[in-house]
Order: sequence, then structure tokens, then C-alpha cells
Amino acid sequence: MRFTFAMTSLALALALSACGDDGGDPTTDAATTDNTSTGSTTGEPTTAAPTTGPTSTGTTSTGEPGTSTTSTGEPGTSSTTADETTGDENAPIVVEGFSHPESILIDPLDGVYLVSNIGGNPDAVDDNGFISRVLPDGTVEELQWISGETGDFTLDAPKGMAIVGDTLYVADITAVRKFDRVTGEHLGDIEVEGAAFLNDLSPDADGNVYVSDTNTQSIHKIDPQDAVSLLITDDALAGPNGLSVEGEVLHVVGFNGQDIWRMGLVDPMPYSIALLPQGGLDGIVRTSSGYLVSSWDAEAVYFRSDILQRDVEIVVEGIGSPADIDYDSANSRVLVPRLLADTIEFHHFTGL
Repeated sequence: MRFTFAMTSLALALALSACGDDGGDPTTDAATTDNTSTGSTTGEPTTAAPTTGPTSTGTTSTGEPGTSTTSTGEPGTSSTTADETTGDENAPIVVEGFSHPESILIDPLDGVYLVSNIGGNPDAVDDNGFISRVLPDGTVEELQWISGETGDFTLDAPKGMAIVGDTLYVADITAVRKFDRVTGEHLGDIEVEGAAFLNDLSPDADGNVYVSDTNTQSIHKIDPQDAVSLLITDDALAGPNGLSVEGEVLHVVGFNGQDIWRMGLVDPMPYSIALLPQGGLDGIVRTSSGYLVSSWDAEAVYFRSDILQRDVEIVVEGIGSPADIDYDSANSRVLVPRLLADTIEFHHFTGL
């Protein structure tokens, strides 16, 4: 089946990555808390086209794990280093030193970026996954803030994340883990019966959390009391991956398809609102005027405007393995975890 092929390809891609391959083979994702991270209330449509930041290589990286360095290689606390050739402070920032980063999520209360690290094979039950905390300037505040290896809990291959109140939800193969948003303390696990590859998470305004299961073509609902129910199973979703809740509507992208699907949370009957140029779709996040979607096949991030007459645009390109993205509206940044490159990137754009 199509989703089984995608998983086999991903396992191969990760094996190649260990040998130094930074290609764009398929993955399964994890979407983030699109609503809480970007303020998912829809703004008025705008006709301003996204303005790309410079394509020069002003970057910030981490030398030793958990230590941020400037582009000169010297340790520093400020990693928004302008490109030395252009002096442009909006040059992309690249932070290195992760281990198959699958999802990036903004904590809406303190502005810190949370990064889920698979740590190896995306379906391996090996307890070596971890969550990192990264400051907006690129400084890695704590590489293994939440760690399966060092904690008294299980964290195998974390992917999509969502925040509801002070609880951080993390998708992890067949369960959703819960942690304290502030301290990282483990709060419990929610087992999803019949799940095979839980991927992305997105909450609604009532505290329900929705989770995609890529390998069973399903989406589940977790209520505030941790009760799990099946929302939908539909082969048309083509390996449901990224999720984004907006009001009473859920948007879904599938790794084996090219559509952005829309469905109601009460009566989920999916219909396509856009067909993107290429597939391998991973993350989807709401902005004030449209949607950002990452594509492994295109090695790019697409922008689909609410203005239907506008074509789908590429706002970030030339990036292999773009996984579960987020958008930092306060800093006008597209946040991209590159799973096979072991990096995360911040790209500045306006008009989104």
C-alpha cells in the first residue's frame, strides 16, 4: 500500500543519512500546534505576496550539542548573525546539532521553540527520543530538555507536538505523551488503540487534541479527560500527516498525496481545497492569510493564500527533508526542521 511504501522509504532515508546523505527521501511528519503557535484566527486576506529573505548563507550553528555558536565558530549567546557579505539581518539562521528533528513548535507563552528529535528510526521502540528548547536567536537553551534516555518515562520517536494550557502533548508511534510545558515533567501517556504511526497533533478551542495516524489513514480525537475516539478513517487522505485546526474545521495534508483537505470536526467529510504542485507533504500551519505546507518532493515550503485567484507560491526552496514546520508571526519567520540534515532553519518572510 502507498503508506507502507512511504515508511519503507523513510527507514532507508534515515539509514542513508547516517552515511552522510542529506537527500530528500520521504518521511512521515508531525504537525504542530498551528493554532496556539500562530494565533489561528483568520485575519483579513491580503494581496501582498510573500517577500523572500536573502538566499545568502548567513547562518548560526551549534558546535557542541546544546551550545550555540555564531557563524564565526566562536561560542556566543546571540546567533542572529547577519550575513557578512550583505549585512542583512534577515538572512536565514541555521542551527545544527540535532538528531533527526521532526517537528518544531513555538511555545506561545514564552516564545521558545520546541524541537522534537526522533533520534534514529521513526518507528523504533528505543527510548532515545528527546525534545530540545531553542531561543529565537538560535541559541540552544537545552538540547535534551525532555529525554527518553535520561528520564523515568518512555520517549521513543517523538514527532508532532501541541500545547493546551500548561500541557505539552507529543505524538510517539502508538501513544501520545504528556509533559508539563514549563518544567518538562512527565504527566502521563495516552495509548491510542490500533495506532501504528502517530504523527501530527493540533488542538481545538475546547481543549480537544487531534492526532494523525499516517499508516492507518486515520485521525483520532483526544478529549480533555484523555478519552480517545476515532474521528475518521479515509484512504483519500493518502497517509494523513500534518494537521491544523481552525475553529470547527480541520485541515489535513497527506504524505502520499498533493491535496490540502478540509473537513468539519463534527461531521468529517473531507474535500480538497488545493492541489499542490508536488507531494510528500509533511507539515501544515495557518498564517493570517493562508497556509504554509512543507513538501519533501519539492524540497520546499509552499504558501497557499486565502485569495483563491492567487497561485500557490514557493516561499522556501532548496531545502531537503523539510518536516513539520511552524510560523513565528511575531518575527515573520518560517521555522523548518530538516530531518535528514539534523538542522533547523529560520527563514524571514513578510506578507504571510
